[in-house]
Amino acid sequence: MNINKPFWLWIKSFLSGRVQQVNLNGTLSSIATCPAGVPQGSVISPILFNTYIDDLEDALPEQRKVSTNKYADDCTQHQIVSVDSNSNLQQSINEVNNWAVLNKMAINAKKTKDMWISFTDAIPEPPRLRIGNELIERVNAFKLLGVSFQNNLKWNAHVEEITRKANKRLYHLRECRKSQLPAEVGIITYQSKIRPILEYASPVWAGLPNYLRDEIERVQSRSLRILGLEKDYLPPLNERREEATSREVD
Repeated sequence: MNINKPFWLWIKSFLSGRVQQVNLNGTLSSIATCPAGVPQGSVISPILFNTYIDDLEDALPEQRKVSTNKYADDCTQHQIVSVDSNSNLQQSINEVNNWAVLNKMAINAKKTKDMWISFTDAIPEPPRLRIGNELIERVNAFKLLGVSFQNNLKWNAHVEEITRKANKRLYHLRECRKSQLPAEVGIITYQSKIRPILEYASPVWAGLPNYLRDEIERVQSRSLRILGLEKDYLPPLNERREEATSREVD
């Protein structure tokens, strides 16, 4: 990277000599130094971290045919394995781990998950994956960036979670109705506190069967009913998901 000397010295000063102390119920811990990491909450910290891990892909040979996706400190690797080929994920994980050690970082094996997706018995399940000597847990479902994935590629778990969260927030609407606030205030409350939960990352999981669509739609119907409004006061959430998906595809 082409960084001028004053900026480099500023970054060095920003990261050097940092200390931390914990306050628990008025009792202060001893002061400890922070020899690594970036300060949480700082505007520039994500930029510095992304710069630090920018060369990760360079450590992964293209012939592995393993795709790597990064978002902040989350990293996902995946590979499509045909009947007559073997998985290269273990070799790729080894290379990522070697890169991390070289850069004085450590991959948290306990937070790392392994999911095997297959719709045929013709492909045998590959051996369990490891980070160093630690075995990676193989799971049937896991959450990635706020979206719950299942190894059968169904969205039941995700829909169950978002409808549960959204239903818990209906008390905001009951308070609006109880306080005799205008319906417009209730709608704004719904659109800002409840509907975003039901639409987060919707282009990823928009292809739902009818029974899951109905589960989500019932939350909006329930919200409108609490506010004393008709069911068709707002466009169906399914239509909004289709529009959002079309925008992403285009």
